[in-house]
Amino acid sequence: MSRKNNTFFAVLGILAKGPQSGYDIRKHFNGSIRYFWSESYGQIYPTLREIVKLEYAVVQQDVKDPRKKKIYKITDAGTEAFRSWIAEPVNPITYRDELMLKLFFAKPEDRFNLLGLFENEKEELQQMRDSITAQAAGLKQFKDHESYPFWTLTIQYGLLSTEARLRWCSEVIDSLSALGKKERE
Repeated sequence: MSRKNNTFFAVLGILAKGPQSGYDIRKHFNGSIRYFWSESYGQIYPTLREIVKLEYAVVQQDVKDPRKKKIYKITDAGTEAFRSWIAEPVNPITYRDELMLKLFFAKPEDRFNLLGLFENEKEELQQMRDSITAQAAGLKQFKDHESYPFWTLTIQYGLLSTEARLRWCSEVIDSLSALGKKERE
């Protein structure tokens, strides 16, 4: 099975929520879905051109906007393509984790550098957990929205996976610290 262009469907999914500019789409990637999916402007705009070319969306100029930004609106064909994609089997997760890569290749003399990296990671994860928790609290105002159950499930995943990685970072820090104690004995 060939890999699907998930950027295409991520952008199409955001358009399925309502008409959006490229900037608005990027805000979605930086906001509610940033914990599990990201895209850059360099990926978004070529994807939007492809979506329009396939007639899955139409472009409208915002006449009220002095910059005349383009607003993209999904078509019925785009909605149908998006719904078909939702029903397809998913690709396997391809996991790339630079911190794991560094840990795997490290030597004992790298222990202090690794401690710093893991302490930094732990701090960032704590901030992410706090952000996800705040996002979950803010989401409650949308409890009557048809997508609320699905949004809460993605937030739950984000929170659980962040907590798991936080726990792992703490264990790595303890292990690396214990290695230092062994060396001094």
